[in-house]
This record gives sequence, structure tokens and C-alpha cells, in this order.
Amino acid sequence: TQSTWGHSECLFFFVNMFFNFSFLSAVLFICLLDGCNAAIFHLNVKNEARKVIDLGAFGFLGGRFSNFTMIVSHLRIHNKSDGETVRGALTAPLGFSLEKRDTANSARLEQSVRYSAGDCFVDWKRPERIIMPVPSTNLTVIDYKTSVPLLPNVRSSSPQRISLSEELPAGLLALFFFNCNPELRVDFAVEVREFNTDDGGVSKDYLSYGTSNLPAMLFAFTLVHVACLALWVVTMVRNRAQIHKIHYLMACLVALKAFSLLFEALQYHVIKRHGTHSLSADVPYYFFLSVKGVFLFIVILLIGTGWSFIKPFISEKDKRILLVVLPLQLMINGAMIVVDTLNEGNSSWSVWRDTLRIMDIVCCCAILLPIVWSIRSLREASGTDGKVARNLMRLRQFRTFYILVVAYIYFTRIVVVLVRSSLHYRVTWVAPFVLELGTLIFYVFSGYKFRPMRENVLLAVDDEDDEYSLSDLRKLHEEQHRVDII
Repeated sequence: TQSTWGHSECLFFFVNMFFNFSFLSAVLFICLLDGCNAAIFHLNVKNEARKVIDLGAFGFLGGRFSNFTMIVSHLRIHNKSDGETVRGALTAPLGFSLEKRDTANSARLEQSVRYSAGDCFVDWKRPERIIMPVPSTNLTVIDYKTSVPLLPNVRSSSPQRISLSEELPAGLLALFFFNCNPELRVDFAVEVREFNTDDGGVSKDYLSYGTSNLPAMLFAFTLVHVACLALWVVTMVRNRAQIHKIHYLMACLVALKAFSLLFEALQYHVIKRHGTHSLSADVPYYFFLSVKGVFLFIVILLIGTGWSFIKPFISEKDKRILLVVLPLQLMINGAMIVVDTLNEGNSSWSVWRDTLRIMDIVCCCAILLPIVWSIRSLREASGTDGKVARNLMRLRQFRTFYILVVAYIYFTRIVVVLVRSSLHYRVTWVAPFVLELGTLIFYVFSGYKFRPMRENVLLAVDDEDDEYSLSDLRKLHEEQHRVDII
């Protein structure tokens, strides 16, 4: 026979998942205390062979309203063959460069460009380039606005400091490291500080120009979610007879979303004012963000299975999905936290980012299966159990919810990513705004469809003489399981 989970088994499973995830998150946060990066970031690279490294981009106001500072605390250039330190002028350009770009994504693509023998990153014409090269005998830079010489070998006891302000043009400036010497390897450690200032030059803003308004925007979305939570609680209080356990989980989901938005706004506010992360904002933000992500999958899965309002148990097929998708999503959320704390210059950053996005989309597609199974079961039962009208209405509800979940996954996992990669640096705030607005619409529409109201056909209680007992429902699912096996 097919085993099923009742209310007690479901609650035990979710509580166990929650505490295990809390423990994992706590350990992860402790391990990452020293790894957080922000507008003031540190990067330590050893034995680097890449020709171009993207170190990130920042939107500057330009001129006296902007500042770029790079402190090179260590720089060692050595031969690939014997590891011997190279002294004197190089045969080809090597150093750092500030390049003007329209989008951050166009800067990241520089790392994937394949250069033929003799070609170099700095050979391309860039009228507003600011180059910081190590002295070489063949500096073939075609065009640049400013050149600041870089010492060939720097030690931590005597770091080199490069500070630019008036020289900075207005726009999105991407910082690159380039090495046009294929026979050489490089070790370097740098600290980079980038910020804009107000008219008086007193207040510093460490957020890129297009994201400076994110703290206020996220706090506004926090208030909207708090209002939605209050409305949901009032609806539950007024319709106590129609409340199911899933409604409490939906309330918890909205509360977790509000908390994650609040601490995300606080995190951006701290970065905006100080340029660095604060543990008092980071730890709660990443915790609530991760728990909210897992909780969202739990709610979608349980609604898709019809748990609590159509059947008071979870079938074997649904249980397998839960046991696979939730732990996998837990690990993906943890890995995304790690990637989020890394600088783009790390060699594995783009690989892990793309891999985790694909895995996240796979998990999102997996949670659609219980909805599809529920639709199929309702379609098969619509003309056989004597409750045709009721089942047809439920079938339409599940079809609507299926379309809604598909649209939400496609919008948040694909459309927003494409929009973010193509936005001009002045309007990069549009991507998180569209993401949060789409999420809010998904929450509101789902809550409206499954709200605890007497006229809600999906949640309405059947007459006693026409109602399935728990044992009848279990037998029905066991019979359906035998048919699936045959």
C-alpha cells in the first residue's frame, strides 16, 4: 500500500527541516564573517594566469563628486616556468584599467573574450580609459584619458595608493586587471574604495549611482507586505470556521518576506553610509532570506498537493518531491549566500552563479509536479464521484494556480535576470523593483484565490452525507497509486 503523511507527520517534517536549516545557516554565517564584500572590497589573487579579470563596476557621478581609491598592498610578477620574480620593465602591458561601460554585464563578458596571439585587452580603443600599468617596453595602449604608473613589485610594508577624483568621467566604470604576458603569472592583493558625494562633498554614498535609492524602495515594500499581512490576519479572524493549516503557513511566509525586506533595506543603508557590511544586518537578512525561500517552496508544494483543504495528508509521490526539492533548495540558498559574498574577480564566481541559477530553475520546475497531479486527479474524479460541479470549480482553481506559478517562475528566474543584465547603469534599481513587484502580485493573487472565505469553492466544506472520510481518501489514493504502477 501507499504510505501517506497526515497533519502530525507533515508538521514534524517541516519543524525538523526548519531547525536543521537554522543550524546550517548559523554555521554558514560564522564561516563567512570575514568574507563579506561591499563597495569597499578586498581581493587576494595568487598565481593568476587569466588575461583579463573583471573586478566589478560602479556608477560614478563624475569629477569632484566621485572618488576611486585603490590600495595595492601586494604585487608580485613571476615566471610561469620557474616561479622566479621578474624585475625590470616587462615586454607587454600588465596592470589595472578603469573602462567605461553601459551595463555591468558587458563588463563581465570581457573575461570570455578569446584573444589571438599578439592581441591584448588594452589594444581596443577606449577614449575615456584610465590605465594603471606596470612599466613595460611595449606599451601598445591605443587610447586612454589618464595613465597612473603602477610599481612592478609591491610589498605589504610599503603599499601603493592610487586615488582618482577629478579624472573620473560620469558613467559606469568597470575595473579590470589585465596581463598581456602569457609567460608570466601574478600575485596581488588590493583594496578598492568607490563612492559618490553630495554637492558639499560631506556625505559619502557608497552605493552605485543607479542603486542609491534601494534602501528607501525596499523599506516601502516592507510596509506594503506588513499591510498585506495585517489584512490576511483580519481575513482569518473574520472567517475562523474556514481556516486551514495552510493559511497559517501562508501568513508565516508573508511575515518572513517582510522581515527579509526590512533587513535587506537595512543592509543597503549600512553599505550606502559606510561602504562595508554590518553583521547586525547581514546575519538576519541572509537568515530570513533563506528561510523565506524554503518556506515559499513548502507553501507552493502544499497548495499544489491540496493538503489541508482537499485532503488532510500527503501522498507518497508528493512526499518524494518534498524530500528531494526542499533539501536541495536549502543547499542552493546556502551556496547563493556564499557566492553573494564573493567578489566578481574570483575565478569561480561566474561558474557557480550560473550553475546555481540552473539548479534553482530545476527546483522551481519540480514543484509544479504536485499541481499537475492534483489537476489530473480532479479531472478524473470530476465525473465519477457525484460532485461534478465542485470538482470542476476546484479544477479551474488549480489550473489558475498552475499558470500563476509558471508565470512567477519564468518572471523571477528568467525575465528579471535578462532585464538586470541589459539595464543602463542609471536605472539599475528597476530590476529589484520589478522583482519585488512581481513577487508581491504573486502573493496577493495566491492569497486571494485561496483565502479563507465561506464562498470560496475550493475551501468550502461538503455536506456530511456527501463528504469523504479520511480512510476513503487514503483508499482512493492507494487505488490511484496501483493504477499508476500498472
